[in-house]
Amino acid sequence: MHPKQIIDIHCHLFNAKYAIMELASASWNHLRGNYPHQKGVTLLKMQKRGIIKTLEGVKDFAAYIARLLKAVLSDCEGNYKTSLGNFANSTLNKNASLIVAPLMMDIYFALDDNTDEANLDRKGRLAAPKIEAFAVPEDNQKDFEEHFKNIESIIREEFKKIQPDTKRLLLSGDKLAVIFDDVKKELLAAPRKLLKSVDPYAGIELSPGYKKHMLELEELAIKYPGKVFPFLAIDPRRIGIMKLIEMKVNKGKGIFKGIKIYPPLGYLPTHPNLVPVFDYCVQYDIPITLHCSPGGMNNFRKKNYIRSWDEKNHLEDFKTTENNKSIYYTAPEKWLPVLKKWPNLRINFAHFGGGDQLIAGKTDWMDKITQFIKEHPRVYTDISYHTDKKSPCKILEVVGKNDCLNTKLMFGTDYIMIMMDKTLGGLKNYFDHYTVLNNRLLYENAKDFMKLK
Repeated sequence: MHPKQIIDIHCHLFNAKYAIMELASASWNHLRGNYPHQKGVTLLKMQKRGIIKTLEGVKDFAAYIARLLKAVLSDCEGNYKTSLGNFANSTLNKNASLIVAPLMMDIYFALDDNTDEANLDRKGRLAAPKIEAFAVPEDNQKDFEEHFKNIESIIREEFKKIQPDTKRLLLSGDKLAVIFDDVKKELLAAPRKLLKSVDPYAGIELSPGYKKHMLELEELAIKYPGKVFPFLAIDPRRIGIMKLIEMKVNKGKGIFKGIKIYPPLGYLPTHPNLVPVFDYCVQYDIPITLHCSPGGMNNFRKKNYIRSWDEKNHLEDFKTTENNKSIYYTAPEKWLPVLKKWPNLRINFAHFGGGDQLIAGKTDWMDKITQFIKEHPRVYTDISYHTDKKSPCKILEVVGKNDCLNTKLMFGTDYIMIMMDKTLGGLKNYFDHYTVLNNRLLYENAKDFMKLK
């Protein structure tokens, strides 16, 4: 029986504007001596050597944004409507309605090597971080405009390297100009100052892109009740995350239905600052979705300082490929200490080990996740970014051999990430592939995971 409702448990609705805001603000703060956290005082003057020479990873970050610009120019709601349109035109539809669980991404710390955390272990930060909204003082606005022009130039240079494959992209110059102009205006706009006693975000470190994306998802969920259930992105390096969780998740009664964790951006699941997060999630049975695939976006620094309550803190030198960095941070084995300490976490090991891995016959991660599901009552997994046309049948073969997956495997697309590779055929094509799945895999399991009534 075809379900009347289908849940996409793993999608994204952010756009390039959000990513540009994070790169521009992070790199500006770096030049002012305030990255990854504001020090309370300006420690550096504008450096003349250029941002690429002073902050490793900027060019790689810009290349990622260029791919995002090529894939999607819409805003958050526009991306949502595109998703609905593709679903409506797909063979998976059959008069069903689509429910989505858009996952936030916190990419602000992707340029952080975590060395400030080494200071915490040795002698504490040199100065206590100052938690306040991003703002460019009036006497620095010309410097910021010059800096933003430089960042825009780097992104445009990377964009030109991507060969356009549609007429729309050949005509996207004006649209790009509007996007960059909008971002610059938003970053230069002075935030309204509130007294700490009335500022709901006092004590929470909110970078401009992160806050913008969070508020957009809030508005979307309010506008489309019962159809959009966002997950709040949590990075343990962001100060004030527990207060933010209490505000936005609110013991399971908030607008955000759950929490998204993305370790490849530079932290282990055993980071000490995640301990209260997991405590909270167990106490209130809050669902967590975590990235668990060798692919995806990674931290852009070659060396990262590693903090963990399960292993010795140290400086890790990533001398090989980005995928190896992703494997280091997010392999299923890294979650063994977490599951041992919190065996009742309601947690989704996203991507089921990676679609490419399954097609290549490399099932180590998939097998480990399946083992977790057998051993822990609230562990789930999703099949987002399993894009090969052979994937659905392969997945059903795995389900046939592991009965536990019948109640724990969930459908997901990883839209808009699948749009960044045009060879995958787009979202409609993804929906079309999965007509072979049953009601439990398309709807019931995700409904149980999110505890929907």
